Amino acid sequence: MEKMAAFWLLFAGLNFALAADIPQYFMKGGKLTLELRPPSSEPISYILWKFQGNLLGEWVKDKVDLTYYSTFKGRTTLDTNTGRLEISSMTKADVGLYSVEINNKLQPDQYKAVLIKAVPKPEVVIRPLICGSTPESCTATCDGDTTEAGPVTYSWKMGDGEWKESGKNMDITKADTADVKTFSCQVKNPLGEKESERKDNPLFGKDAPDGLGAGRIVGIFVGVVIGATAVAAAGTGAAWYLKKGPFENRGSTSPDAAAGQPLNANGTPDEAPRAENREQPNDTAAEGVPLETPADPSANGDQIP
Repeated sequence: MEKMAAFWLLFAGLNFALAADIPQYFMKGGKLTLELRPPSSEPISYILWKFQGNLLGEWVKDKVDLTYYSTFKGRTTLDTNTGRLEISSMTKADVGLYSVEINNKLQPDQYKAVLIKAVPKPEVVIRPLICGSTPESCTATCDGDTTEAGPVTYSWKMGDGEWKESGKNMDITKADTADVKTFSCQVKNPLGEKESERKDNPLFGKDAPDGLGAGRIVGIFVGVVIGATAVAAAGTGAAWYLKKGPFENRGSTSPDAAAGQPLNANGTPDEAPRAENREQPNDTAAEGVPLETPADPSANGDQIP
């Protein structure tokens, strides 16, 4: 029996240690919703909600009708099937701890109601003001007064990209963000979110060390390639005209042109045919035919006048 009592004391102590005050946020004039965590594992026949230890709402199946107390009358709704409590028209007076008993058992967790304000519409501010002219890096700030707005988170979007959660400040550099045209930021709390207008990136297109934009760099590269091609073509034409390089022996009648002749099997240039080996015109056939000479006039007895 003593062991059983010790066990229940240990169990109760463990539940107490695991109990937590769960933050629940609301805005002035808004609504507060409290749900059992975890949901009841058995049918509910008894519910008792309290605020700061005072009665708020009560229901006992077949015994006590649903009843609300004090300032919660007329603006509270209790779901008897789930134990869910909903209070509207919240004010600063409603800040505090809410607790609940289900089937005569006090639930370990309490709900801490916290009044917060709506988040403001933020603005992207770039610092320093001379960003884009001299500094290699700048800082973008998601600026806005979040006083009393509760826990807030910040997200950033580059151009038309996706929102990515980050800090309030974001470093921008020529090396990493020069291809990003605009920035947007978003501030969010548990009850809502708002985003800024787009802000032009002063470092857009200035990723080169000398401040040249990416487009200008591509243009310069293309210009250099075209210029190099033109110079190479001009050099080739000049070499052909001056008979330099591979054009040295083309079209030349000088003795040096032999240097361009093909090599024979002995590794020496083929010799040009000698003059005596060249084929001569066929003009020797007439050598065997005697030429006729005029007849001697005296042979015919003719007299020479």
